Amino acid sequence: MSTDNTAQVTSLPHLAESLPYLLGHYPDDSIALHSPGSDFFDGPTMTYPLPDDPAEWKTTAELAARQFVAYAQEGQGHDPGQGVIVYLCREPRADQTPWDTATLLAPVSDWLTAALHEQRATVLRTIGLVSNRWWAYECLTEGCCEGEPLPSADDSTSITAQMARLGRTPGPRTRDILKEFRPTAANPDFLKDLNSTIDQFNSRCATNAGRDATLTTTWAQIDAAVSQFRAGATTLNHALTAQLIVGLHDDDAVDAGIVHTDDDLPHARRLWAYLARHCADPFTQEAVPALTLYAFAAWRQGDLIAARLALRHAITADPEYDLAIGIHIGTIDGENSRDFLATARENHDQRRMHVQHTVQVASEYRPVTGSTAHRQREALDTAAKYHGTQASTHRGQLRARYRTIDAIGRALADFRNGPPRLTDEIAARIILGLQDPETRDAALSTGDENNLPTERQLWGRLAGRCVPPHADKAPPLLTLLGWVAWRQNDTITASHAFSDALDIDPDHRLAKLLIDGIRTGCDPAAFLAIYREAAQRFADGRADFDNL
Repeated sequence: MSTDNTAQVTSLPHLAESLPYLLGHYPDDSIALHSPGSDFFDGPTMTYPLPDDPAEWKTTAELAARQFVAYAQEGQGHDPGQGVIVYLCREPRADQTPWDTATLLAPVSDWLTAALHEQRATVLRTIGLVSNRWWAYECLTEGCCEGEPLPSADDSTSITAQMARLGRTPGPRTRDILKEFRPTAANPDFLKDLNSTIDQFNSRCATNAGRDATLTTTWAQIDAAVSQFRAGATTLNHALTAQLIVGLHDDDAVDAGIVHTDDDLPHARRLWAYLARHCADPFTQEAVPALTLYAFAAWRQGDLIAARLALRHAITADPEYDLAIGIHIGTIDGENSRDFLATARENHDQRRMHVQHTVQVASEYRPVTGSTAHRQREALDTAAKYHGTQASTHRGQLRARYRTIDAIGRALADFRNGPPRLTDEIAARIILGLQDPETRDAALSTGDENNLPTERQLWGRLAGRCVPPHADKAPPLLTLLGWVAWRQNDTITASHAFSDALDIDPDHRLAKLLIDGIRTGCDPAAFLAIYREAAQRFADGRADFDNL
C-alpha cells in the first residue's frame, strides 16, 4: 500500500514504468537493481553499465550482483534476501528490432538470478526495457508480457501521472547527461596539439623547478579560463584548452580547480565539461582530472546522477585515480562535499606557500644572465682547458685540490671583509675544482657557526655562475649550500638545494645522502663530526704532499 505522498505500484506495467523515478534518471544500456523497502521506492538501488559487446555480459552480471548485495548490506543495512527487482535496459542497434534486443538480453536475466541467488538474494522480477517497451522475463506465457508499450501519461493510474501529481519528474536519460562531458567527434588538429602539449609538459616537469613553474602557469590558466566562462564564453583557443587538460594532471592543479569550482559552480562545471569533451580517443585518459572536477561541481550542486556518471567514466579510464575513487565513495556514502573542499583548499594554500618559498630560495642561486653570464661562460670554457691539463696526473690532481681549497679560503675571507670581489676567473677555477668529489668533501662547512652566512653566500654566488652549457656543474655547489643551510636549521632551503642538485644529477650521492638525512630526521651534528674528521685528514695529507 502507499500513502498520500507516494505513487502506487500495483502492476507489472507500473513496475516497468517506475525505474527513472527510482534512479532520478533513465539508465541507457545498463543493469539496474532495486531492493524495495517498506515503500516500493525506498531501499537501495544501483546501476551498472552494460558493455556494448554481449560476450562480456555474463561477467558483468556476476560482478553487478556481488557489488549490489555488498552495497545493500554494508552500505545501506538492507537485506536483499527480501527481494530484488532487476531491470535490463538497452536500445536496439542499427540492425535490430526491439524484440531482437529483448531476446539478446534474456540470458542476462538468468545469469543475474543465479548470481544473486549465490549471494542469498531473491529476484522478484526481471524487467527488460527496450524502446519504451517492457518485457517480464519470468512470464512464460507466449505473447504475454512481451514488448508492451509503457503506460501513457494520459492514463491517470500510470506512475508518470501519479508522480506528476506529486510534483516529481523522471529526470533525463543517461545519454543526454553524457552529452555534457563525453567527446562526440575527434578534431585531428586539436589532438595533434594535445599530443605535443603532453610532450612539452613532461619535459618541463622533469625537474622540481620546472614542475613548480608549470604549476604556477596552470593556476593562472585556470583563473583565466573560469573568468572567460563566467563572462559568457563557451570555447577556449586550442592552445589554452590543451594546456589546461594536460596541466590538470598535476594533483596540485586539481586542488586549485576544486577551489575555483566552489567559487563559481555553474561556470566551472561548464569549463570542466568542455575540457573533458576534447579528450577523444586515443586521449580519453587525459580527461580523468577534468571529469573528476566536473563530478565535484555536480556533487556540490546536488546533481548526484551526473556526478556519478562522470566518475564512472573517470575510474574506467584510470582505475587508480584516487581522487575520483574518493569522491565516488563520498557520493555513495553520503559524505559532505564540503569536507573534500576544505581538504583541497588547505592543500592548495600549502602548495602556494611552498612554491612562493621555492621562488625565494631559488633566487639565492638563480643563474646569472646577460653580459655577466656571457663572461662567466667564457671563463668556464677557458678554465676547463687549464684544469684538464693540470689534473692529468695524480700529483696534478692533489695540487689542484689544495689550490681549490686555498682559493675558497681566500674567497671566504674576501666575502667576510667587505663587498666581495670574486673575479670570473677565480669563480670558474673554484667551480671546476669542486667537480672532484674529494675536493668538494674537503670544502664542506665544518667551522664555527659565525662563518655560515658567508659560506652560504659564496656557494649561492658560485652556483648562480654555472650558466649553460655548464649548468651540469652546479650540483656540488648546491650540495655545499644545502649543507650550510641545514647547519643553520633551514631545512626548507636545504631540501630545495639538494633536490635541485639531484634534478641536474640524479646520481649525486652526497646530495642524496643529505636529503635522506633531512627526510628521516637525522641530527646534522652526526654528519658534522664525520666531516670534521675528514677535513682533518685532508689537512694532514697536505703536509705530506708539501714534503714530497
